[in-house]
Amino acid sequence: CVVWCRCPPPGIRKSNYRSDGGRTMMSSKQNRNGDGMNGKKMEEELVEVGDYFLEKDEEEEDDEEVSDDEECCLDGRSVGSDNSDRPDRSLDGGGVYMLGRQYIDMDDFLLKRQYESSLFWFTYRKDFAEMAPYGITSDAGWGCMLRAAQMLLSHALRRHYRGPDWRPPLPLKARRAEVFVSALLTWMADATHPSCAYSIHRMVAAGLPLKMLPGEWYGPTTAAHVIAALTSSHLEHSKQLTTHVASHGALCKHALHSLMGPDVTTSQDSLSHPLQITNAQSPPPTHWNTALLLILPLRLGLNSFDHKNYSTTLAHTFSLPQSLGFLGGSPRHALWFYAANADGSTLYGLDPHTVQAAPSLSPPSLSHHHHPIHLSDDYLCSLHTTKPATMDMTKLDPSLALAFYCQDHADFTNLCTSLQNLNNSCTKQKKPILFDVVERLPDYTNVTDVMAELAGAADSFSCDADLPAGKREEEDDGLSDEDDYVML
Repeated sequence: CVVWCRCPPPGIRKSNYRSDGGRTMMSSKQNRNGDGMNGKKMEEELVEVGDYFLEKDEEEEDDEEVSDDEECCLDGRSVGSDNSDRPDRSLDGGGVYMLGRQYIDMDDFLLKRQYESSLFWFTYRKDFAEMAPYGITSDAGWGCMLRAAQMLLSHALRRHYRGPDWRPPLPLKARRAEVFVSALLTWMADATHPSCAYSIHRMVAAGLPLKMLPGEWYGPTTAAHVIAALTSSHLEHSKQLTTHVASHGALCKHALHSLMGPDVTTSQDSLSHPLQITNAQSPPPTHWNTALLLILPLRLGLNSFDHKNYSTTLAHTFSLPQSLGFLGGSPRHALWFYAANADGSTLYGLDPHTVQAAPSLSPPSLSHHHHPIHLSDDYLCSLHTTKPATMDMTKLDPSLALAFYCQDHADFTNLCTSLQNLNNSCTKQKKPILFDVVERLPDYTNVTDVMAELAGAADSFSCDADLPAGKREEEDDGLSDEDDYVML
């Protein structure tokens, strides 16, 4: 076993290191011979995954030259990041917006990389429990949108239980002992155990009512409804998190007020008349019982993404504090996008198209005392990456699903204000908006009755009602069939 690192971990003498091609490393043979710390201590203190999980001894200077383009990753593999050995182009043109943060200059590059490395990365898995009767034991080739949905949901849960600034513990032992980490990884593990609430098995089961079979490729809208179904059965009963999918291409405030707060009057969410004009204001601020995961499926273009009109606006949604990124990608290639250049040129996301082994269940004798899923080092190491994916926004598929997390009613009000300001900016620039923010949705179910009313009003209306009867007959005789009007 060889562990790559920038500098010697605390407690290991530099003499235990040897140079190899500009990198420093320590052979496991030297460690087994008793030089330096033992294996257990190394496991606790040597931590990986990029710059964030890199352990440094700042009090001890290293005279040996170390290559700057090497990083340490959780599974101990040497990873040369494609972005670390050249100037960071992502900070050109106004910087980067990422999950409510903005990184403007080169000094922010390290902070950006640190936070990226702490994001949970869920990928294709193989050798999991069979999906009967289909005989499927891997989601490679078809489950990328569901994996992207797992990443989005994991960050929503991270925001909900630990806040926007929390990061996983550094050592593997501490990470395994952290309550939220162990719970999250159990929920997302691909197993048939009842505790695995968001496994690929549960997601496929939630897709069956949506006419999706195992092995079929999911779109962002379908994945959004899968998330809503699973969180509804897992979290809503305990009043922790409510998921709402705005399927009308608009964010309706009153729908969410009625959904989130029982003390709000339960009036109809839509206008009683589709042509009605109202000045009604949104309900006064109320107390919400749960937090909100809001997902808005959109289509920004017909056959291709309308880059000219939507790219900058879409990029600015990442700057909102409530942002959870969006589900999208190119055709048959889904990713979870969490950041974008401010100028709308490039997107940053986590790519699930890597096949890794599924976690195993803990032995029955230990499952009652430990986690039902065996949180091995390999499993923990497989959940982070130092190589985020980038995509030219012009290549984005027009179908996507934006997501936001609102902790309470005040947070939702701030989100609506920010989105409305974004829409006003689009209007000033004569660009289309991403979606509407409205008080209520029109009621199109009563359109037949409304048209009957309009037809009756038209029949009772006559321009020549005040003319004498003889005059009206003379006028009627001079009319042709082409002068008649029909209400369609």
